[in-house]
Amino acid sequence: MTGMHPLKRAVIDAIDTDGLLAFLGDLAALPSLDESPDEQAAQEYVAAFLERQGFEIDVWEIDFDTLRRHPSFSAEVERQRGSGVVGMLGMGEGPTLIFNGHVDVVLAGDQALWRFPPWQTTIADGFVYGRGALDMEGGWPA
Repeated sequence: MTGMHPLKRAVIDAIDTDGLLAFLGDLAALPSLDESPDEQAAQEYVAAFLERQGFEIDVWEIDFDTLRRHPSFSAEVERQRGSGVVGMLGMGEGPTLIFNGHVDVVLAGDQALWRFPPWQTTIADGFVYGRGALDMEGGWPA
């Protein structure tokens, strides 16, 4: 990575890759299927992780009845309950960086068809495998 801007290099060097992979492993181990207790547990895990990292946390119950009345509302899965989590760090004037995601996953299907177990992360061939690892639990590489 020659010729990289010093600020970009500093950001990359500050990333705790092992810590992020451990976080992803813990998160992927939760079968956070839509409307399951593990979906809520995954939200709580994310909130606790962000808080340990020094983020200010806001957690709230989503008001689905109100959302359903909005003309742009759509949902792949009918939900009765769910929570939202926001972590804020260094709020102030200037540019803002926002990451947005979700923790729910769909069924893993026939687990015999998986190369690696779906409810754990496995690192192989330079990739991270596990249910949700390349959905939003792991983010999408830019």
